Amino acid sequence: MKRKIIFLIFMIYGLKINAQVGISKSTSFQPDSRTQLHVKQDNFAARLPRSNLASLLPASATGTTGNGTQASVIFNRETGSIVQNDGATWKISDPIVTVMKNNKMARFVRTGTVTSNCGTCGLACGLTVRTCTTQNINFTTSSPSFNEISANVSLAAATSNVININSRGLYKISFKSGAVDISTPLCLGVVINLQSTLNLELSTTADPTWRPINNTASSSTAGALSVTTLAPGSIDVGQSLAFTYVGVFNAGDKLRLTLGGTQNIGTGACTGVLGGNNMFFALSNTGNAVSEIIIEKINM
Repeated sequence: MKRKIIFLIFMIYGLKINAQVGISKSTSFQPDSRTQLHVKQDNFAARLPRSNLASLLPASATGTTGNGTQASVIFNRETGSIVQNDGATWKISDPIVTVMKNNKMARFVRTGTVTSNCGTCGLACGLTVRTCTTQNINFTTSSPSFNEISANVSLAAATSNVININSRGLYKISFKSGAVDISTPLCLGVVINLQSTLNLELSTTADPTWRPINNTASSSTAGALSVTTLAPGSIDVGQSLAFTYVGVFNAGDKLRLTLGGTQNIGTGACTGVLGGNNMFFALSNTGNAVSEIIIEKINM
């Protein structure tokens, strides 16, 4: 019995494989191919064959060294995912990472000038709140717009204020207006609150009524602009409108953006007789006022 045990021990040691494992970009490094740990040449990923029979594995794919692409798995530091090889190409197995890596989106750029009129001042106005008209914001499909997810979202027309949702899902919507042009009459000794507003509105197949689902407002510093003299015409008080909204939409839903606002004269007096008389907020088509909306579909 003891002899059998000793004989078995010698057999095990005799069959032991002295395999070398290592990581190297040197062509002279030759570890045992059955246990070789492979490294991409850009050092971003490493893979380890699940089979220890190198003869059954094809040559490595472009950009890798050594054998073992078939049935191999790697942890990819670029994407933070587990990647598999089907014998020909590397494939990301994590669906969330796949969507992130594709990075597909739609980008529509506003077209034309959008003006929200707040009325006129006439001979004199003070201690009044001017409510500005609500205006639709039009977008275009022309360059520099692009749409990589047309199966999911699209403009109702080449130039339109309506964005169609074509498939149900979770969406991220981002908008930036750039600078907002503001016009006031000639004012003396005023404290005036200039507040531009932006609404993201939704209508559905079941209910075509437009309903606000997100409101963004931008007002003067500390809520009011206090000046001794306010010259007529367009002024810059550093206003802009931007938002990010994440929500679930159904196929057939429609989205639109509207511009509005208020001009609230708290103290002092203004007149439209001298200089300009129009009061408004506007998104123009020049400089940093060029605005865009970006839509991404998030697949979980």
